[in-house]
Amino acid sequence: MKKDKAIFESLKDLDLSPTMEKNARDKYQALAHYLEGKGLDSDFNPQGSFLIGTVIKPYKDGKDHDYDLDVLAILKRKKEETSAYSVKNDVGNCIKESGLYADKLEKEDENCWTLKYAEIADGVGFSLDIVPSVDEEILVKNEISSSGVDYSKVVNTVSITQKISDTSYNWKTSNSLGFGDWFLEISNNHLTSDMKVKQFDSFPEEIRMAFASIEDIPIYFYRSDLQRAVQFVKRHRDIYYDRSKLNKDKPSSILITALIADSVKKDYCLTVSEIIEKFIVGWKNKSISIMVDGKIVNPVDLRENLIESFTPSQMNYMNKWILSLSALLNIDDETIFKQNLHNDINSRVFTNEFYTPKTITPTKPWKRVK
Repeated sequence: MKKDKAIFESLKDLDLSPTMEKNARDKYQALAHYLEGKGLDSDFNPQGSFLIGTVIKPYKDGKDHDYDLDVLAILKRKKEETSAYSVKNDVGNCIKESGLYADKLEKEDENCWTLKYAEIADGVGFSLDIVPSVDEEILVKNEISSSGVDYSKVVNTVSITQKISDTSYNWKTSNSLGFGDWFLEISNNHLTSDMKVKQFDSFPEEIRMAFASIEDIPIYFYRSDLQRAVQFVKRHRDIYYDRSKLNKDKPSSILITALIADSVKKDYCLTVSEIIEKFIVGWKNKSISIMVDGKIVNPVDLRENLIESFTPSQMNYMNKWILSLSALLNIDDETIFKQNLHNDINSRVFTNEFYTPKTITPTKPWKRVK
């Protein structure tokens, strides 16, 4: 059975298209130029799933939503010479002063300013979460390095702003760029030249024509099997927890991404289904290396326990969800597998696999787990 081919098909319209990827990057770079013109010298960098190529269309309340993309705005200021309040609001005030950006600005969030870009392509839009920050102090970086992390994964640690009240803001250490470096090194072990050629051939003409050769196209346009595996697992998580009415209890994307990547960090050129299977087996056996003494540590900040706030119930839910994921992956019949991808991943694919137009019942009931 061509299981991986079916998985690719189920993800086809859930990922950022190359056109939307370019559009989003053009827009945050334009914002960076605008802020620079207003006297705010800064470096803009994607972070989170936008950085590591694992963006998946958000799913909540039984339907898909526009993409959420995170971007770090690293102001070129020394942390000890400024304040979290100043950094957050200097960025926000510049945005509010712009006729172009003010209309797109959402209500201030705890860590970011959100710009909403509606219906960019085919009725689909995205939001850019602009996260103001500064370079983290060297003492903090040394503490992270001393926990056992190579300094090359620590050097780009930043301090982001965290709103407590209308007048009170704190700093919060973030090593999202180090996490991106760590993940992408592993991801590249699961991306071959043949995969790049096939993906290049499927890119829109305007993307292919903008570059002289396959080698000149930025790596962020390509997807490795590890990136696809993370997208698939995140999508299954979102629908499982939404149907179970447990959205507040679902495991974070960084937790899932770290576990999956760590489970295959010593492997090369695994398929999507092989990667997911290694994650499931590693989870069941507690053999994934970042699972230590009842903790799951952040691979780029070993001081941080990614499940520190987990309750026993949340861990129970996560175990049940991974069992459901395992049941899906272990379906051997191709038609039934595609039917379950239709129900549990993407209802817009494999409709031809149904003998009747009725929606089939998923393999497991989506009732609230206790």
